[in-house]
Amino acid sequence: MAKPYVMRLAERGDLDTVLALLDARIRWLRARGSDQWSTGSTFRTRLTNNIEREETWLLEDNGEAVATITLGTEGDPDFWTPDELRERALYVGKMASKIERRGEGLGALMIRWVQDRAAKSDLDIVRWDAWRTNPQLQDYYRSIGARYVRTVDVADRWSGALFEVPAKADGTLAEHVVTVGAD
Repeated sequence: MAKPYVMRLAERGDLDTVLALLDARIRWLRARGSDQWSTGSTFRTRLTNNIEREETWLLEDNGEAVATITLGTEGDPDFWTPDELRERALYVGKMASKIERRGEGLGALMIRWVQDRAAKSDLDIVRWDAWRTNPQLQDYYRSIGARYVRTVDVADRWSGALFEVPAKADGTLAEHVVTVGAD
């Protein structure tokens, strides 16, 4: 493992790499009985749009993509209240690491990176929603310091366990992750 990792914006040519990371994680979840993440007919189009809007990132180790994360400044009104949506927040979506790298702390590292990025963008909080029926994932988020907000049950939506962490500058992050692209 090369130190530091490189976090860079995904480019149009990275779409298949991003999809492969997410697809491998989906297959891993399915093998464990989870129905998390649907890749319906619009999945590829949505990811293409995320990449074109410079919202999707790749975490690389020695030039190999080992994780992906998508960020945005607009929360989902199905999950977050109008008051929460008015707060200065960064929203996380589509976060996954390579199955072979499971247990290396890449998820926690990416959340630290997002907290630092949010702080540098003068935002106050980082939020995301998790699958309601995946208690292991919810426990993982708690274990890395995320605050459970509540669970929202929206018809035809399976996500809705809401989490957040404060935006926080991290002076030691550069020892672990170098960011390349949109600042």
